Amino acid sequence: MQNNFDSLDNLDIQVRKSSVVQERAGLVAVYMYKQFLDFQQSSQFTQETFIKMIDTMQSVVEYLKQSFKIRNIPTQNVYCEVDNTQTLAYVNILWHKITFTSRFNISPKALPQEGRAPLFCGRIFALNGNYNIIMKGADDYDSQMRALLDNEIASLYVPAEKTQNSIMTIRHKDNQEFLISPIDAPREFLLKVIELVCAGGQFHEQGAKKIF
Repeated sequence: MQNNFDSLDNLDIQVRKSSVVQERAGLVAVYMYKQFLDFQQSSQFTQETFIKMIDTMQSVVEYLKQSFKIRNIPTQNVYCEVDNTQTLAYVNILWHKITFTSRFNISPKALPQEGRAPLFCGRIFALNGNYNIIMKGADDYDSQMRALLDNEIASLYVPAEKTQNSIMTIRHKDNQEFLISPIDAPREFLLKVIELVCAGGQFHEQGAKKIF
């Protein structure tokens, strides 16, 4: 039978173990609580930015229509559409279709910052093409994210701090970061993406060259 001294020693060890577990679990909880708050705020600000961008999109479409009409260019293929959740928007400009979406802010994610702590922020994707076609057959998060990245034109990252600059990255410029004030971000991101797409051209498709 175990003596009383052994029982006291075991109790002391258990108390110390319990204290360590409690302390370390508490640290994890504090860290995740901060992430949770940042995620809530950045998601809110991201959606506010997205809605402002939609308002600007409608104005851009109207200005483009006016400008095209002056030049006798048909405008039936110049329009924008927004889904009911206001997390997905399309802009069609003649033969170009661009998709913007804020749908994928479902967990806290951070943007690496050289020499500084990672920046927790929301993300707005700009995609080349029609969202439904891009996502066709993408049934899980990983395949959806691959489809997004394969068709990404640019992204806008919106921090949890409302006064902090948003960050735009452009895929074909090696995701170089451009700082934009939170007031200007909805307009500047939209216009820059439209400029990037419409200033480019398309090549005729050709088959592989035959060697005779």
